[in-house]
Parts: sequence; structure tokens; C-alpha cells
Amino acid sequence: MSSLAARPLLVGKLLAAPGEKPAAGPVEIAFKKGFIESISPVAAISDELTDEQRGLLAMPALANAHDHGRGLSTFAFGAGDRPLELWLPALKLQPALPVYALTALALAGMARSGVGAVVHCHNPSGGDALEEAQAVCQAARDVGVRLALALPLCDRNALAYGNSEHLLSLMAPGDREQVRATWDPPTLSPAAQVERVEAIASVCEGDLIHVQYCPRGPQWCSNTLLEQIAAASAETGRRIHTHVFETRYQREWADAHYPQGLFRYLDDIGFLSPRLTIAHGIWLRADELELLAERGVTVSVNTSSNLRLRSGLASYRAMLDAGIPVAFGLDGMSLNDRDDAFEELRLNYHLYASPSLNGNRLSLAEVFAAHRHGVVAVCDRRDGGVLEPGQPADFTLLDYGAMTRDVVEGACSPAEIILARGSRNYLKALWVAGKPVVDRGQVLGIDESSLQEEIGDKLRSQSRHVYSLQALVGRYQQVLEQFYSAGLHTTLE
Repeated sequence: MSSLAARPLLVGKLLAAPGEKPAAGPVEIAFKKGFIESISPVAAISDELTDEQRGLLAMPALANAHDHGRGLSTFAFGAGDRPLELWLPALKLQPALPVYALTALALAGMARSGVGAVVHCHNPSGGDALEEAQAVCQAARDVGVRLALALPLCDRNALAYGNSEHLLSLMAPGDREQVRATWDPPTLSPAAQVERVEAIASVCEGDLIHVQYCPRGPQWCSNTLLEQIAAASAETGRRIHTHVFETRYQREWADAHYPQGLFRYLDDIGFLSPRLTIAHGIWLRADELELLAERGVTVSVNTSSNLRLRSGLASYRAMLDAGIPVAFGLDGMSLNDRDDAFEELRLNYHLYASPSLNGNRLSLAEVFAAHRHGVVAVCDRRDGGVLEPGQPADFTLLDYGAMTRDVVEGACSPAEIILARGSRNYLKALWVAGKPVVDRGQVLGIDESSLQEEIGDKLRSQSRHVYSLQALVGRYQQVLEQFYSAGLHTTLE
């Protein structure tokens, strides 16, 4: 363990609330039982500070408000970037791989970019649901990050948004049963699915682990299932995390099947509340934004993923203007497969800038606030995401000295510098709940190299699985393109 693990910590700069408060420092940070006990100024010329400590900047850990913990690029098994509806079937090309190893690698990669809290929307691999959930949670505990385990719930439209028989009728007879068997597995009843979430929560939840309901999206969940989730959430206080309006085809499906308005229906059944996080929300209308703001719903914007899967861009500015708490998600689909939360921060900051002389329409405070809202999405804690006495000791240490080697001292604020240059390359350490998770670029709780080797060996040994499904996936994608182009997703059953 390096000197960074010593207590208390001495750092040259403290950015307690990026974008809202100026940097302070040098300071000494003391911890007790996972929380910040005190933050005390230290004389800049104090002999207590080493040169390394003088160059460190402490800031709150980042939060990833929407992810799937893939641990493996989808390119590794041939699922290249395509529109979402055509990309989803290609995920079946991935052979069965160890859930623990995949999740641990995904969480470790995020941790090395400063992410201390993650919403993990689990993609089942076909094994026992409880065993998979336990593997995910053990990976999070070993890595050392906070985790919201969002357990998937669905019971309709497994093959496409709409009548499966319409889709199957477009296929060659030889493909129909194979597609049905591969992509349309049997599901439990709505009541049994909700009960399973509670059963898994009773085993898996702990100090850093939270379990959430994860209806995959309205197009994949019957009204009965949505209503039972809403009722269970109201009764237990458990959060809900769901995909909504990621693509225009989902929007069109909803408009056809809920003529009164999908969100009016969801509001009527008590689904909309401060306990809800919506992922994506690209195709939301102004009246829906207002309703979500009124109900205190969080929206996770997943910009890299939306670009790669041709879904569109969220109305970020309109969401903020409506008063919606907006968080950021990596969605396991960052632009360069690095899952670098600092790069995603920068992408959002610049992509949603106003092309005018009035300056960037996103303030520093607004863009950094996304990670405080992310803490809500993960932990349901509305006072987190800042470094103050009494707050959780979740923070990153950046090599600010290296980041600003060519910068005149005081010419730019630290928050501006981090938006301009922040990356995992400058991350010296990540602490969560007062414990070191990453030190000098290394995740302390797992052996990443061994896990990467394990996954690589298993993937190569099962390459036959990838090859055997490629042709069928291609034909399925062609039929899906016909299905949606013909507007069959808007046909009422």
C-alpha cells in the first residue's frame, strides 16, 4: 500500500463542490467509519506536505447513473455499432462467460476513471438469477465501489416492439423456430418477477449494495407488470430504473399503444416519483419533461451510447430548464470503449454547448451536478456528491500538478482544467466509504490481468458459438429492418 493510503490525507487542492465552490487548499482530510470527519487547512509551506501531495487535487468521486457492466467490448464478438433495434439481437453472439469476471472488469475500468458509484442494469446470461446477482454484488464488493443492482423485469415484445407473429411471418420458415427459441425465452409472471427482486434483495443488499426494480422499458413490460412494480416501489421505497424513449421507434410504439400518453398512464399508476430514474429519454416532449420535473424523476443522459447506436441526442438543455435532475451514464458504450467518466463529462459539456456568442449554455455547476444526481440514482441519497464533514468519504485524487504543468497558476479555475483535461491518465487514487479502491492506477481488490486473461481464453475457446449464430443474426436484422420500416411496430395487437 502506498503513502496515499495513509490517514489523514494531505492534498494541495480540494474541490469540494466542482463548479459551485472555488478550490481550497492545501488541506488535511480525516475520516471516521467511512465518512469525512474533518477538513482542515494546512500551511502551504508546511513541511508536512511532500511534493507529490502538493500536486494532488481531491474532488468527489464520479457516478455512473446507467450501465450494464459488460466488461467486454461488444466488438469482441462481432456486435458492431448499429441502430439499437438492429444491435440488440447481435448481443446473443456473446457466448456464456463468467458473470463475476465480466462485472469485476467493468467496475474496475470505471473505478480507474474515478467512478465510485454505478447503476448496473444486469443482462442475464441464462444462469440462476440469484447466483448471477450474487456474482455481480461480490464483484462490486471486491472492487470496492457502490452499486445499484437493477434487476431486469420484462414479459412482452421480446422479438420486436409489437406482434411477434407479424415479425415471424416475414422470416423464412427455417428461421422462425430458431429465432423464437433463441430470443424469446419463457418469463415468470409479473407477481413472481417482483417477488424475485425482493428475494434477491434480502440476500444481496448491504452497506454499498442497493437493489432496484429494472423494468427494461415500457415496450417490454405489460401493464400488469408496470402496475405491480409501481405498487411494490411505493410500498417498499425501493427505487426503479428503466429505459424510456431511447429511439424514435420506441416513441412511435408508445404513441400508438397509449393514445392517452404513456407518461399520463405511468403517472396514473403511481410509477412516476422521486424513486424513479429514466435512462435515455431522448424522444421526450416538452409536456413530458414538465411532468417528470413535477414528480422529481431523475433522467440519465447516455451520450456516447446514443451516438454509437444512432438513437439521437437528448434535449439536455430543455431537461435542465424544466427542472429535471440530470445524471450521466456510460451505458457500457463509451466512444472509445475506455469507459472514462471524465471524457464523458467533457463530451457532454461541449456537445450540448450553445452555438452562439453567449457562451456555453451549460455552466460548470450544471455539468458537474450530474454526478450528484447520479449519487441519487445509485444510492437514493440526495445530500451526497460533495466533500464536506459528515459526507461519505467518496473521492478521487488527481495528479493536478501534471495536468497543469504548462498552465499559469490561477489563469483557469481547477473545474475548468478538469473539464478540459481530466482523464483516467491523471487519476492517482479513488476512495469509497473511506477505503482506497484505486491507487496509482491499480485496482486494489482484484487482479485485473488474471480476469482479462480468463475472459480472453474462454471467449476464444467458444468462438464456434459466435460463428454459428452470425448468419442467423444477419437475417434477423434484415427482417427487423423490414418490420420497422413498414410501421408494423405501430399496429395494435
